[in-house]
Amino acid sequence: MIKKYTHKSIVWVDVENPTKEEIRSLVEEYNIDGEIASDLHLPSSRNYKEKVFVYKDYIYTEMHFPALRHSHTQEIDQEIDFIVGKNFIITTRYETIDALEQFAKDFEVNDILNRNLMEGNAGSVLYYLLRELYISIADELDSINDELKQIEKNLFQGNEKKLVADISHTNRDLIHLNHTVLSHKEILQHIENVGEKIFDKNFPGQFNAMLDEYYRIENALIHNIAFLTEMRNTNDSLLSLKQGETMKTLTIMAFVTFPLTLVSSIFGMNTKDTPIVGMNGDFWVVVGIMLILAGTFFTFFKMKKWL
Repeated sequence: MIKKYTHKSIVWVDVENPTKEEIRSLVEEYNIDGEIASDLHLPSSRNYKEKVFVYKDYIYTEMHFPALRHSHTQEIDQEIDFIVGKNFIITTRYETIDALEQFAKDFEVNDILNRNLMEGNAGSVLYYLLRELYISIADELDSINDELKQIEKNLFQGNEKKLVADISHTNRDLIHLNHTVLSHKEILQHIENVGEKIFDKNFPGQFNAMLDEYYRIENALIHNIAFLTEMRNTNDSLLSLKQGETMKTLTIMAFVTFPLTLVSSIFGMNTKDTPIVGMNGDFWVVVGIMLILAGTFFTFFKMKKWL
C-alpha cells in the first residue's frame, strides 16, 4: 500500500508491505537503482549489518527500531527502509509502525510545516521523521524505567528468587535495545557527512541535533544497564546471604542432633551390662542426658555467635 504526502515541492511516499508492482512504479518514477528494488520487497535478516548507500541523487539505508511493548506483531524489531533525495523521501515498512502513523497525521494537517520548521528539501522531513521514531524509543525506555523502579522497590522485600526472573527479563530487553540503537550511530553520522552533497550546506548543522537525540537515548541506556547491574549484584548478594543462613541453620541442627542420635543408639544397644538401663526411671535419665547435651551444644553455638 502506497500513501503519498506532499508539501510544496517535497514529497513523502510511505509504503507498507509493498507489492512488486508498487516497487516497480517507485523505481520508474524516482529512478531508483535496481538492486535497491530487490531489497524493498522483503525485510532484511536480523543479522543484517545496517549501512548507508550513497548514490548520485539520493541516500539509501535500512534501519531497525525496537518495539518491545508497542508493536502490533510478535516481532521485536521494526524495519524501515529510507530512500531520501533532495525533494523526495520514500519509507518502506512491513507492518504498522505507530511513530510513522503519528508523523503522517502531522504531515497531513501541516502541523510541522505551518510552523516553518521545514526547509526546502526532504532532508528536513528525514530529520523530523527520525525524531518521531526516537520518541517512540524513548517510550520503550520509559516502560523499562517503570520496571526498574518496581524492581528497586521489591529489592529488600524478601522476594530474591522472583526478582532473579524479573531482572533477567528486563536485562534482556535493555541488551536488545542497546544493540539495536548502537547500530544507528554509524548510520546517522554517515548521513550527516553526506547530507550536504544531497541536500544543502545547512543540513549537517540541522541534522547534528538528531545525533544529540541519539546520544540522549544512548546515555539513558548506559545508565539503565549500569543501574540494573547494581541491582542484580545486590539481589545476588541477598540471595547468597539467605542461602548461607539456611545452610548454617541446617548444619547447626545436624550438630545438635548428632549427640542425641549417638546417646539413643548407645542406650538402644542390646547388651547385658548397659548402664542405667534397668534402673527405676531409666527412660527419664536417658532423656535428661540427651537434653543436657543438646543444651550444652546450643549454649556453645550461642557463645561462638553462630546462632
